[in-house]
Formats: sequence, structure tokens, C-alpha cells
Amino acid sequence: MTVLDTSVPHVPVLMVLDDYEPVADVELPAGYRFAAWEPRFCEPWVRLHVLLGQLPSYDEGLAYFERTYESDPAALERQMILVVDEKDELVGTSSLWRGDHFGEPRLRVHWVGVSPDHQRRGLARALMLETIRLYDELVPSGEPPLYLTTQTESWVACGMYLKLGFVPYAGPMPPSFDADPETFEEKNDEAWAIIRGKLAEARRSRS
Repeated sequence: MTVLDTSVPHVPVLMVLDDYEPVADVELPAGYRFAAWEPRFCEPWVRLHVLLGQLPSYDEGLAYFERTYESDPAALERQMILVVDEKDELVGTSSLWRGDHFGEPRLRVHWVGVSPDHQRRGLARALMLETIRLYDELVPSGEPPLYLTTQTESWVACGMYLKLGFVPYAGPMPPSFDADPETFEEKNDEAWAIIRGKLAEARRSRS
């Protein structure tokens, strides 16, 4: 994913995977492969997300990783998705991890990111497809649906999520979502107006 676009107001949003085709084996571009989790990937994982602006600093990111992922080693090994290049260096990540935004633990897309030097090669899309494939493997019924949290600054990623079948969440504010219940609907509408506006602007600039 790209570095966050801080030129737009920050508004968090939710997306839910709606109607989609089951994902078979996911192919990566030449020179890349999926890698199983190993402890050696911890430091590169933190540094990648600091570089992308998704974590404030290396020390805080490391503490977050230890507090979150290392609290469940079995899930970390099973649900962390990594892409490495020909040098066996980490260039992209995603994961399925517990989220409680809807009032009960359920899996969500977590920490998708691709190194700036390796973007625009289809890696983010491949990571998301592999995440969806793994979700279907772990939750065969597809219920509850897979979801993710993002924000207006990630409008480029939102465009990709929309193409993959995710739709903006438009229901009442989930019980554990970090927002003001009185303004949630208004802010949600505002956020999607910003995201769709930026996506339309990007399309016009390419035409």
C-alpha cells in the first residue's frame, strides 16, 4: 500500500466483504513468493509499517507487535501472510487477526502493506486475495463476513478493496468502533465522499 495521504481529513471507516468469487491459488509476479512466518521477520515487519506511516516509530511498533501478534504464537504462524523478494527480504504483509469492533471477536484483515520500492506490481492485490482465501479456509461458512478497518488517508487502498468486493459499512455504529455514536453516520458519509472524490480525481488524471 502507499504511504498515507495526509492531505485529506482523517476519518476511520469500516468495509465488509460482500459478494465475491471464492479464491483459488494466488499467483505472485515473477521474483516474489509467499513465505511462512519466522521470528526473523519481526523487525522487517515493524520497519516496513513505520516506513508506510502506519506506525509512529520502531520502538512503539515493536511493542505493538509483541503485545498483539506474539500474544498468540499459533495464530501468528497460521494467520500472518508475507511476501518476500528474490533476496528473501520482506516486501509485503497482511494478516487475519481478531477484531472486536462488532462486539464479539471475529477475524478481520489486518496490517496490509507493501514496500514503496515494490508497489504497482500487483503485490497488494495478491496479498488481499491470499487473505480472503485463508479466511475462507478458516471460516468455511463465510459467516460472519470478513471485514477491515481503514481511513480516508488510505483512499488508494480503498479503491482496491472496492474492486475485490468489499463495500462500505453503512449500518449503525458497531459497539466497539472508536467514533462518536451521535456523529458516526454523518462522518461515515463524509469519509466516503472524500474517498470516492479522490478516486474519481485519480481516474480523471489518468485519462
